[in-house]
Amino acid sequence: MATFEQLHHLLEQSLRDFQAESNDFSDMQEQELTLAFDRLRGRLTEILSTNSDPSPIANLLAVREPIVSLTTPSPLPESSQIHFVTSCDGVVLMASEMVGDFLGMDLAEIGQVSIAGYIAPEEWKFLRSQLCAVDAPPKFLSRMLTISPARRSSRKVPCVVTPMFDQSQKLVAWHWGLTLEAQRASVQPLIQLVQSLEVKLLAGQSMDVCLTQICEGLVRAFDFPFVWITTMRKGSVAQLRAHAITINSDWEVQGPLWWSEISQQVALVQACEGSEITLLAPCCSPTSSVAWFPPEFQFHQTWGVPLDFHEDYLGMLVVCSGGPQAVNPTVLGWLQALGGEIEKLMARERQLDQWRLQSVAMGSVFNPVCVTDAQGLLEWVNEAYAALHGSSTQSMLGFPLGSFPHEELQGRRSSSNPSAQEFSCLKTEVMQTGSHGQSLVFEQVVTPLLDDRGDPTHFVVILHDITARKTQELLMKHHAYHDPLTDLPNRIMFEDRLEQALAQARRNGTLLALFFLDLDNFKTINDYHGHQTGDRVLRIVAERLATCVRSTDTVARLCGDEFAVILQGLDHIQDIRQVALKILECLIPPIRLGKEKISIQISIGISVYPKDSTDPHRLLEIADQAMYRAKECGGQCWYFATSEWNDE
Repeated sequence: MATFEQLHHLLEQSLRDFQAESNDFSDMQEQELTLAFDRLRGRLTEILSTNSDPSPIANLLAVREPIVSLTTPSPLPESSQIHFVTSCDGVVLMASEMVGDFLGMDLAEIGQVSIAGYIAPEEWKFLRSQLCAVDAPPKFLSRMLTISPARRSSRKVPCVVTPMFDQSQKLVAWHWGLTLEAQRASVQPLIQLVQSLEVKLLAGQSMDVCLTQICEGLVRAFDFPFVWITTMRKGSVAQLRAHAITINSDWEVQGPLWWSEISQQVALVQACEGSEITLLAPCCSPTSSVAWFPPEFQFHQTWGVPLDFHEDYLGMLVVCSGGPQAVNPTVLGWLQALGGEIEKLMARERQLDQWRLQSVAMGSVFNPVCVTDAQGLLEWVNEAYAALHGSSTQSMLGFPLGSFPHEELQGRRSSSNPSAQEFSCLKTEVMQTGSHGQSLVFEQVVTPLLDDRGDPTHFVVILHDITARKTQELLMKHHAYHDPLTDLPNRIMFEDRLEQALAQARRNGTLLALFFLDLDNFKTINDYHGHQTGDRVLRIVAERLATCVRSTDTVARLCGDEFAVILQGLDHIQDIRQVALKILECLIPPIRLGKEKISIQISIGISVYPKDSTDPHRLLEIADQAMYRAKECGGQCWYFATSEWNDE
């Protein structure tokens, strides 16, 4: 077996030398020699394949497998692999019948057909960008490719692509190794391990435990004596997340000391920032400036698989070999693939952490929060929302959100010219009854969750209690339009009410009467009894006046002891007289303040729309003048501005 391997190595070296010196041969000679080399290598590959051992991954968690020594940069052909060579543009230069059968390729087309036609376009674009890198082409590239054979369905196939160089280190071709069903099945335990860890992660197992199980699985499967995983954020110290070791030693003593030194090394950060598996420490190299394992352990090669978690989060999977033989490139390809699985696993962990954090945050916020489906049925509520309604979170699910804005949302969707903000946040004010029966006012913010087509699938509803603010606003508004002493409408509200009443009288063709009232003896009350007593008298007068009119009428205090009354919706002058008489009669009883009785007299001036004026300010002036005529008549009476109405 060793002889065949040596012959295979010699053949590969001879082929590379021939390609480097092919300029000295004619086209016919070059073609004949190439075909001869291809036939010889095919026969040698067939002999080697019949003696190949099963892959070590078949018993990932329990079986040891000696690492095979290779002297070529590309993986050895195995019974479950096919190999071919392409130019740097993907044109197939060398291929066997096995390749032709697998791809459905006519071997007569070699030199004319491109492998790009058999690979998914986005995967081909990625491969070419990596392999044609000007600065530092990778030693090899391991990927899962989507292969589409001619006249057959597509399939996922593991592939290792290795650049081939001439003597001047110029990139001249690519060697392709595709792993077929037999070897792909052997990788299943590795995939099952990662999948099982994802399930455990979802069940609450910590990420460090998952990473430790991966390290232990690699130690058992490949006899790596030391495997470790680190993660870091840029600008922060690296963390040793997991490790597995087979050597009998005092790790508790040696490990922390070794890690405290390597975690500070710039080389560790640089290795984590790489893009492919890298040989960190060659076999028995005394010149390495970084101790990739504790110095007491006598390991040989050390390989690092960079882990890219996006943004500023990096990491690395590091494996150390125990023997002097080289690590099988196929195994290195599996390690590279395993790095991708670890990246996915840790991405899922970050996603789960985000979900847990968001769930805890939403569940713990002070504001009531709920999530509904597209029809407004509750699918999730936080504790504050449940407490608002005096229920448990689970008991509310499935019930409709009473304040769900169906009409507003439907109006947006049915708009003939919907804008880009059609499903932006919708803010409304809603009334809610608290768990103790109190009336509360909330600002409700409804935010849609949209699918890929822009249609809402759910709505997030946040309630912000604005009861105190609304109460304060109403109080401020009340103070702005009401007299602070009597709580009657003040002059500002009176003028507004008068304009509205005149507009309604014009529409309905009815009469409007404006009373201007003034107490006849208020100055005497103030001077004799004091201002506090005077204020109490004004409050009682305001209460009595309010009882003499309808709820649609207005009683206002203009200033001092002056009041005004707006009577609207009247048909006859006699209706006005009846109200004026009622006001005089309600003020006849003396006001009792302690032991004292205070008598009140009042004079009333009356103007009528539309007879006296149609202008609100003029109506008030006319009523004021009529009030002075009532005082001249002795007070405690009314007086119409239209004098003939006083005689009836």
